[in-house]
Amino acid sequence: MKRARWLLMAVALMALAAMPAMAQEYSFSVPNMLLEVTPNPDASVTLDYTIDFHCNEGAHPIDVVDMGLPHSDYDTSNMSASLNGAPLTGISRSSYIPVGVEVPINPPISPGQTGRLKFQATLPDLVYQDTTNPELGSLRITPTWWGAQYVTGVTTLGIVIYLPDSVNLDQVVYQLDQPFDQKLQLEGKKAVVWVFDGTRADTEHLVGASFPKDWMERVVTQTVWDLAWKWWTESSGTRFIVGALMLIAFGIWYYRITGGTGTCLFIPLVIALPIVWAASPGLHLLGIPLLILFFIFGERLLKKSKRHYLPPIQSVPGGEIKRGLTAPEAAVLLERPLGDVLTLVIFGMMRKNLVKMTVQDPLTVEVPEQYRTVRGERRKVAAKDGTVIRGYEQPFLDAIMEKPGTPIPDLDLSKAMKSLVTDVAERMAGWDLDRTKEYYQSIVYSAWKEARLIGEVEKRDDYVDNNIGWLMLDPGYPSHFHTWGRSGYHYSPRWAAPAISAPSGGGASGPAVGGRTSASDVAASFAGFSENLAGRMAATLDPVSVGLKGGGVMNLGGVDKVGMDFLETMAKSSGGGGGGGGGGGCACACAGCACACACAGGGR
Repeated sequence: MKRARWLLMAVALMALAAMPAMAQEYSFSVPNMLLEVTPNPDASVTLDYTIDFHCNEGAHPIDVVDMGLPHSDYDTSNMSASLNGAPLTGISRSSYIPVGVEVPINPPISPGQTGRLKFQATLPDLVYQDTTNPELGSLRITPTWWGAQYVTGVTTLGIVIYLPDSVNLDQVVYQLDQPFDQKLQLEGKKAVVWVFDGTRADTEHLVGASFPKDWMERVVTQTVWDLAWKWWTESSGTRFIVGALMLIAFGIWYYRITGGTGTCLFIPLVIALPIVWAASPGLHLLGIPLLILFFIFGERLLKKSKRHYLPPIQSVPGGEIKRGLTAPEAAVLLERPLGDVLTLVIFGMMRKNLVKMTVQDPLTVEVPEQYRTVRGERRKVAAKDGTVIRGYEQPFLDAIMEKPGTPIPDLDLSKAMKSLVTDVAERMAGWDLDRTKEYYQSIVYSAWKEARLIGEVEKRDDYVDNNIGWLMLDPGYPSHFHTWGRSGYHYSPRWAAPAISAPSGGGASGPAVGGRTSASDVAASFAGFSENLAGRMAATLDPVSVGLKGGGVMNLGGVDKVGMDFLETMAKSSGGGGGGGGGGGCACACAGCACACACAGGGR
């Protein structure tokens, strides 16, 4: 029983000791507050506050008051304060709010007592040029306010801006959709007044006025860029939203460039960037155009990288030239777009009657009955017909047979295309890659040179039919065919007739009326057909989707590996350290704008 009694006494003593501590929070009301604002000819402004404070019963005595100010360019020597008529000293920068001063109250306002604080300060550069009227100056102001956790009750707030007697009150206009409650003609001066009855002293009350400036020596001028910069630096909410969007955009760009790798580097970046942006609005703003540039150059790099899809080749500089490649294989070696390569493969099989066109647009082909069998039997049947089926053509035939009646652009030919590319790379091992490329480029050049020299239409048709693959290896082949068309020659492949035909008038017909090729001629021409086909195929075939390369231009998989190895090492060291305990472990997871607003920041 004695033990329980002592325990109860200890609890009671602790409760009694805690009660004064709990009561030592600031708590006060502000029954009345008046802010008198006097613009000066040098664009400075004098602020005169008259504030009635009532310290609530049981609260901490009011021994200091934080006064928020419009900006941090102030001098405390230009400030004065008094309580109930007695001067106060020791005004200094506030340790509680970011922009403002603290006024020591000595003697303090005791609980249950009321005191009248007067505070005066003069701050420079608060009258701005009105951006809507060059004849006007502009001033915006809000009285200070205090934290909602300290303020109780309601306040009668008055804001007065005094102007020289020479100012015409009819030319003074309000801003911010906050009309004047009164315009007053006083002795030797004029005034505009706002009154807020029953308001709270824990929030801002921003008001503004534009007035004739001819009595002033200067005003603060701001360009549109200055105003934009001020808005940017003061709009924390907007900067937060923009920052979040920038991080999302940066993440999209980053993983597109790295192909989904580099998470161990990405995480520190997304932590560091918001810190830097919060500390420097300028760097934050600079990040927007930089991010746009990153996207532009990144997309260019991605586009450029898609042109290179050959796996590493064990080339032998100074070695022999690899001859005997077909046009599609040479296209792979020269890294022509995969859509162009597929077009050459399909046209090659059409020339050999391994497939037949059933629909021109979109291109749909079918495998003839005699070739609808396994690869070995198919090769034997083709040999009897005097046709050679290349090894790389077999997977394409299988894919066409698997989904009969499906347009070529809709077929999944990625495995067949990957097999063709890797086969060419393997066959180039031990040969001189550069010399071989030059060799096949010379074949293309010679093919076009010879084709241009043939004047007879029938002979040219035969030559083009037999060398169409090599002619199409020239990246500029469509323009060459269009040039022929303007001169009167329109190539019509016999192996695709009648689906692809020359414009009306036959292969040797003249150009359209006026000597120009019409749009219908181009659309009907072989060049137009093949261009459209290659373009459609390119939309479904790229090195990434085919599986020939990663999705980015910079593989940071090594960084991820180093990071994970480091985390594993830390986990092991953490798990193995210490003694005497249980098991250890480590969880690792990867109008006029006079923007002079007094800020309180929840002052005391």
